[in-house]
Amino acid sequence: MRYSNGLCPAFSPSISSFSPSTPRIIQPTTSTRIYAYGKGSEIWPECNEEPIGLSASFPGGVIPQPAKDLLDSSDPTVSQSATSQTTSAVDALAGTSSIPTRGRKRRAVRRTLSHLLQSAARASTRRARSMEENEAVQTYGVPPPAIDKGPAILTLALLGTKCVPVKHIAAAVGMSVYFVGLASWCAAPKVGSTDYQPIVNMPSLPSKGHVPNLITNPLGASLTNSRVYRTWLRVGALLGLLLPTVVLAQLTLGSKLPAVMTMANWINIGNVGEAKRIVGGPMFLLCFQALTEAVARTALLPLPIRILIPVSYNTLRLSSLQSWAFPSVTSMIPTSLQVLGVANLVYWYANLFFFLVPVGVMRYLRAHFFCVEATEVTVRKGGEGSVGLLP
Repeated sequence: MRYSNGLCPAFSPSISSFSPSTPRIIQPTTSTRIYAYGKGSEIWPECNEEPIGLSASFPGGVIPQPAKDLLDSSDPTVSQSATSQTTSAVDALAGTSSIPTRGRKRRAVRRTLSHLLQSAARASTRRARSMEENEAVQTYGVPPPAIDKGPAILTLALLGTKCVPVKHIAAAVGMSVYFVGLASWCAAPKVGSTDYQPIVNMPSLPSKGHVPNLITNPLGASLTNSRVYRTWLRVGALLGLLLPTVVLAQLTLGSKLPAVMTMANWINIGNVGEAKRIVGGPMFLLCFQALTEAVARTALLPLPIRILIPVSYNTLRLSSLQSWAFPSVTSMIPTSLQVLGVANLVYWYANLFFFLVPVGVMRYLRAHFFCVEATEVTVRKGGEGSVGLLP
């Protein structure tokens, strides 16, 4: 601590006259009326630039092995023995004997030392985790998103129950290879790029380091928080995931449990395997699209590549929906299941031509140009409303 003039005597003992023949007498001062904190006094130490780890509490910054064993073990007996070894090591460093004693005082010291070590380790872990999250937020604008496991589980279930045609699996693999190639090309350096000034073919973030909100949400908060947008997504989840899952569950269990097929009177299908593949194909492509989009967000691909993923899968899914809504053999699926196919076909046609192309593609491309490619944008007079400046 640093104090201004006149502060130290208020907290220091007064010393009488000293001579070789007289001992040094120290008398504490209890008066606080004369000396008080004045202007410019600093009573708080400066903040540490880096977090203090557990190793800073030991000589040389090396944590003894007994302390590591104490932190790694959860057994009380092991913790007690490791604490005893740690106490012995500390005594040896101090030059004292390490003769073990028995009693309440020694047990209290062991418990206190164990609690301090474990608390320090937990605090150090929390500080390290918070620093990693803060660095991610400062770098990318938002914490790194997690990949939802639901689409992956549903995809494996569809493959395991043989509800996916081979052509849909080949199409998904081909699309994945295509997008991996695009991502590699985007991250590849241009000709003339150096290590000090790397220039890639298509950057995903601005070079200045500041990430605008439009990068994290290219559609705009006004659209994504609206009731119409949320209702549209719920309708798509109902038609594309929930109802087909119910149909496939009844078809799969009905082939093994005839009682389930008897309960579902509306299902009257001669070829159950073909009907499962007709319904499961579009559902598989939708789940694979969700997985690809999640990986693209986590890998921070450029916005034009990210919007290309739903457009490509939506277009690919229309052909399989066409065979579901209008099968070649009318008696292959019942009328109720055919109505569900027609509803899916209408919805995904509308999603492609009324949302993805005119709204999604335009906003993603403008967000990429404004926030990543361009350094300064000049808008003509009166063009602010149509240029894409979204709230």
